[in-house]
Formats: sequence, structure tokens, C-alpha cells
Amino acid sequence: MDALRDDRSELLLVLARGLHQAGLPTDTIEQTLRDVALTLGVILQVNVLPTSITLAVGAGFAQQLVIVRLEPGQLHLRKLALLDGVLGTLRSGADPAAVLAEIAAVDTVERPDPVPITIGAYAMLSCGTALLLGGARNEVVVSTLGGIAIGAIAALAQRSRRVSRVYEISAAFVATVIVALWERFIGPIALYVAIIAGVVQLLPGYSLTTALSELANRNLVSGTSRLGGVLVTLLSLGCGFALGAGLTGNAIFNGPTVSPGHVTPLTTTAAAVLMALAIAMMLHARYRDLGWIVASCGATIALARTLPLLGITQTAPFATAFAIGLLATLAARYLRIPPPIVLVPSLLVLVPGSLSYESFLYVFQADATDALSLAVRALLAAILIVAGFLTSQLLAPAERHA
Repeated sequence: MDALRDDRSELLLVLARGLHQAGLPTDTIEQTLRDVALTLGVILQVNVLPTSITLAVGAGFAQQLVIVRLEPGQLHLRKLALLDGVLGTLRSGADPAAVLAEIAAVDTVERPDPVPITIGAYAMLSCGTALLLGGARNEVVVSTLGGIAIGAIAALAQRSRRVSRVYEISAAFVATVIVALWERFIGPIALYVAIIAGVVQLLPGYSLTTALSELANRNLVSGTSRLGGVLVTLLSLGCGFALGAGLTGNAIFNGPTVSPGHVTPLTTTAAAVLMALAIAMMLHARYRDLGWIVASCGATIALARTLPLLGITQTAPFATAFAIGLLATLAARYLRIPPPIVLVPSLLVLVPGSLSYESFLYVFQADATDALSLAVRALLAAILIVAGFLTSQLLAPAERHA
């Protein structure tokens, strides 16, 4: 073992950057790098944060230290799947130099989404979420319009740093204005169904559960920073809502706040398919993984709907996450399906972030009691989801994948 700059140390650095930019949680990145270093025969200490990577290769005073400053990673299922395949070849004894070239190629794969694809994905996700929340025809139409508008803003944000800095505020503002105008000139709608379905792409449910998972794995700095990012996102969305409500004369606060409850097996199935397709498009999944993403979304929704009927209400998020985590582990072990292909869509469908955002809406209505209640429910749901995934790993420990 040594600290010389060779293909092995370069491989670790390129792999760390690739996993980070593909959106993998920091604790998973660190464990993957330690496993790869052991395979390569390299002494490694690693510290990964949402905006940086620190690698120390070698022992004692012979260490070589590398610090890389990065932008926060964005989920990219195609990259994660490709990196998982490359790591499989490394474990089978492939030459580090060849693996280094493959990982470097994966790390540079970045094709900006065409504007119609971005807008279509956002519209489908909003439409599917409205159906899942029990929205009637008006709620579905308004939510889809909001998704189209936010998709257009997202397309601009991908191409302009100035727009990306005010993305959440602008998106929440536009969605609120669309809902308020519909309510004023066309007819009443379920307020929270329409708004939450419209901005579901921005809700930090995945970030919240990832932060809690990192904290549970003792990645305290990373988990705390992610929680701060969740709060900033919610504050931005709340600010956008307040601006939109103020522009429209606060008339939006007079609308009904409950779901109309139009949930049928047909609408639930349609919601699962639409949300799965949208998630696959937004997270750049491979075509071969589309079926697994649809199955993951469908299974998650089915479990979330069925468990309360069986009397499992308070612990339904835990039981759902446990079942999906167990299935993801078994699928990775026996079918060689990268775990994020199954886990990420299920987390996005559970969306504990929606309750967090709804609590902010209640704050602007001066309803502190309901706001606090919903915020606590969102936090408990996220904790139960993380606990479910961690417990599933106790029964069926996952193999080390990207």
C-alpha cells in the first residue's frame, strides 16, 4: 500500500466526484469509496459533504490530501446505474486503468434536457400527484397548468444561473397565481391539492429523508447542512406563495382547504404511471429501468393505500419504507438492479415534504395550531421512512453498490 499518485488513487477521486454529482447520499459515497479502496489495496480516509469531497490517500505522514469543491449533486439515475455496472467490473478483477477510463466517461455524460421534455415531465408529475391526492377534474387541470408553467421556469433555470437562484420562489409564485386566477374567474377548487400538486417537483421530501438518514449514520455535518437546505427551500416556497397571494388580493385564502376525495382504483393506477414516467424523465433514467420505476411507484402507492385499511395507520410510512427497502435489496442482490432505481422513486412518491409545505401555508393563514401539527407529522413521517429503510437493511444487508 502506498500514497503514490497512480491509477488507483485517480480512480478513487474520479469515482467520488461521479457518485457525488449523481446525487448519492454522502454516507453511501463514503462507504462505497472505502470498499473500493480495500479492493484496490489503498489506505484511504474520506469525508464527503454536500458541497465538497476530502480524500486522504496513504498512511500517517505519507498521506496525500485532495479537497474538491463541488456544487450539490443532482439525482441522475442513469449515471448511478452506469457507475454501479462499472464497480461490478472492478470487483470482478478488472484493471484499474480501464475502470478509471470508464468512470471518467460516465462522469462527463450530461445531456441537457430539451425544453418540451422538461415541461412534459413536470406536467405529468403534477397531474399524477393531483390524482393521487384525490383531486377532481378542476384540481387536475389547474395542477397540470401549474406543472407546465413551473416546467418552463425549470428549463430556464437549467440554462441560467440567475434564474436558478430564484427558481423556488418564482415557481411557487406562478403556481399560486394560477390557482388564485382559476378560483376567481372559473370556480372554487381544493386549494392545497392544487398548489401542492403544482409544486410537488420542488418539495424537499427526498432531501429531508436523506438528511435524516445521514444523521442516523452519524454523518452529522452533512445531515445538518441538508436539513438547512430543506428549510431554505420551504422558506422560498412560502415566500413565493405569500407574494402570489398578496398580488391576487389574498382571495386564495377563502378557498376550500380539503381534498374532494375522488380516489378510485383507476385514478390511483393512472397516478402511479404518470408519476413514474415523470420521475424517469426528470432523473434521466435508462429505458431498461423504466419498468422497475413504474413497479416501485405502483408498489409504494399500493402499500400506502392498503396498510391503513388493515388498521396500520400511524406506522404506515415505516411499513411501506421497510417493504420497499427489502425489495430493493433483494432485487439488487439477485437481479442486479441498482438500489437507487427502486428506492429513489418510492421516496419521491411518499413525499413527506408536502406536509411540510402545507404547514407553511397554514402559517400565512395565521393558523399556528394546524401549521405546527402538520410540521410535526411531516417530520415523524420522514423519521419513520428512514427507520423503515434502515431496518430493512438489518434483515437483508445490502451489497455495496453505487
